[in-house]
Amino acid sequence: MLIGDVSCAASNGYNPVLTTDQHHYDAQVVNQVGKGGYAIYTDGPYDTSRRTKTRDADGSDYTNAYVRVLQTKTTKTGSYVKLRCFNKTLGWMNTHGIKKVSFATVASGVMKQANFSGSAALISAGKTKPTVVNAGMADTTTHTANSSSGTVLYPLASLQKAMTGAIIQQLISQHKLAPSTPLSRYYPQVSGSQQITVKQLLSMTSGITNSEQLPTSAPTESGAVALAIKTLKVSSDKTFNYSDDDYVLLAGIISKVTGKSYAANVQSRLLSKLGLTHTVLVNQSIPALKRKTAYSYTLTAANAYAQPQTVGNARMAAIVGAGNVLTTPTDFTAIIQGLQNGKVLSKPQYQRLLHYGGTYSGGFYVSRSGVKFNNGSFSGLNYHTGYYATTGNYHAAIVFGNRGPLKNNAARKDFVYQLYRVAVYY
Repeated sequence: MLIGDVSCAASNGYNPVLTTDQHHYDAQVVNQVGKGGYAIYTDGPYDTSRRTKTRDADGSDYTNAYVRVLQTKTTKTGSYVKLRCFNKTLGWMNTHGIKKVSFATVASGVMKQANFSGSAALISAGKTKPTVVNAGMADTTTHTANSSSGTVLYPLASLQKAMTGAIIQQLISQHKLAPSTPLSRYYPQVSGSQQITVKQLLSMTSGITNSEQLPTSAPTESGAVALAIKTLKVSSDKTFNYSDDDYVLLAGIISKVTGKSYAANVQSRLLSKLGLTHTVLVNQSIPALKRKTAYSYTLTAANAYAQPQTVGNARMAAIVGAGNVLTTPTDFTAIIQGLQNGKVLSKPQYQRLLHYGGTYSGGFYVSRSGVKFNNGSFSGLNYHTGYYATTGNYHAAIVFGNRGPLKNNAARKDFVYQLYRVAVYY
């Protein structure tokens, strides 16, 4: 093929391609000096055909952009690389217009460009060990940087619901519970509980709505469930409606079915099985933490880390099973992977967990074909956790942020998706 290309190009007076390299790697567009910078040619390296005599685009339009090199071809005028930026193929540019970078550098660069502060774990092309990237500060008073190594913990918020869903699935698989089991078996005091099933709680189609709980002191697990029951409302509308109380009630059901606390179940059924030591449950018995909990910060024109705040133990303890965990992106990645590698759930059990509802199921949004996702936050604070992945975690982004707003007031969930796209295309 190469010989044929050479003879054809030479016979038409164009530059023949001397060598072709199929090696892929990540790079950044640099050195774009002069008018327009290095030329970009859509159909091949410069002057290798009639269509590559003049530039189709300017390299300067992509200065500092991160790209994927798909192929390299060398002619007598130099070496040229075929570039893709995310899912857009740009064309061919002289290799002097790029510099090779690592996958982690691409992710870190995207974080910097977005003014992101936090920690993320990315899975690219099915790797079992995630690439961890960090940006910014967790605690400016102690000069503690954001990290996923376990030195810093983050409020997991609503991403915890996947943990609660997994334990419920274990109990269903052990025939200790059924999707059709009515809520009235465990909490008959809830209005309409005879018509509310475990499946509906898992899919948030129970008709239950809740108010945000802001107690002055941390309740026990049973106290948190009692608080939810006291304040929740039940509607006859059984379409999807996001409610923390669905999962607070599931946490209570786990305790009633097993005769052990929700925290004890998380420890034995998830954390111990996965060997995780950087995940902590917050309840009335607040653990003595040896690690920092990241502060929530606000980015202002005058101060990059203004208004330091924490979520508070009482607020977290009040949503047992739905937002009372402190952890790291790395630990949560292991939990997510454990849901389908046999350590927590088998693949069939995991698939069942994802099919209790068409919008939301078992702690994940499942409304987009081939992917699942969720986001978590606490109102009034700038913590944000996000998870976006292919259903089999071949590509995944687990992103914990502790500062806002992002550049141009970008939505946090959109930034999680952007890092997922980094995992997909780089």
